[in-house]
Amino acid sequence: GERAQTGTAVIINDQFFMFDVGAGVVQKAENLGIPVNKLNAIFLTHYHSDHIMDLPNMISRSWVMGRKHDLHVYGPNGVTNLVFAANNFLNVENQYRVDHHGPEIMDISKATAIPNEFNLEENETKVVYEQDGIKITAFDVDHDPIKPSVGYVIEYNGKKVVLSGDTKQNALLEKMAQNADLLIHEIILNSFQQMLHEELVNQGMDRNASIIQDLQNYHTSPVEVVALANRANVKKLVLNHLAPAPDNVFLKNMYKNELKGFQGKLHIAEDGDVFILKRITTVRVE
Repeated sequence: GERAQTGTAVIINDQFFMFDVGAGVVQKAENLGIPVNKLNAIFLTHYHSDHIMDLPNMISRSWVMGRKHDLHVYGPNGVTNLVFAANNFLNVENQYRVDHHGPEIMDISKATAIPNEFNLEENETKVVYEQDGIKITAFDVDHDPIKPSVGYVIEYNGKKVVLSGDTKQNALLEKMAQNADLLIHEIILNSFQQMLHEELVNQGMDRNASIIQDLQNYHTSPVEVVALANRANVKKLVLNHLAPAPDNVFLKNMYKNELKGFQGKLHIAEDGDVFILKRITTVRVE
């Protein structure tokens, strides 16, 4: 079926975190049987629409489906405004629920999310969450001119999962990904984008052509991802945020050809993929 936008569920013991919530992520999560009412926190990498559009939806659905605990939203500068806007947007709907079902059933104190904003300077890293043996570190990435933009490292029980966020090939990311059990990295098929760009120019579609040209400047190509993951000694590489989505044989083969040479295990993500690392489970919802 149609791919949702970006979202990755990470489950560690009984803690459930979402990393980014693009459009369609909530519906896809529910279709996959992921219990959204158990959600503890959302971590955002940056504020492009394809990473945040389902934020109000996730806050609302987790509560309506029975979330009884606080929902925290972590993100770099700007997350407080974003969360307050989402909470505000849901205000009337939340009250309807209480009016309809009563305050015992719908505890309105849990209807809103709580922002946890952090600041990252260029090339800085910061531990943004540390409890129950789970440590989550945010690090600055290069998605210029999109600032702030971060990736995350999740560590638990000697296992390490790294999410690149949206970025160009990035030295700090490479450092953070050293010996990762799982690196979930974005990818852009620039060879295809270039073909698309030429075709759009030929068709006189200059606005679209210009956007496709710009896209190529702040993402990571297959060759760059493979080189980075090899140098970082990554055990398993999962490619997400695929531009374009490899949903036909032609595109799949282009990706595979350009990804040759990775020394670990390689996987091109599909919606609903599950990766289990001894008590860390990641589910790709996008």
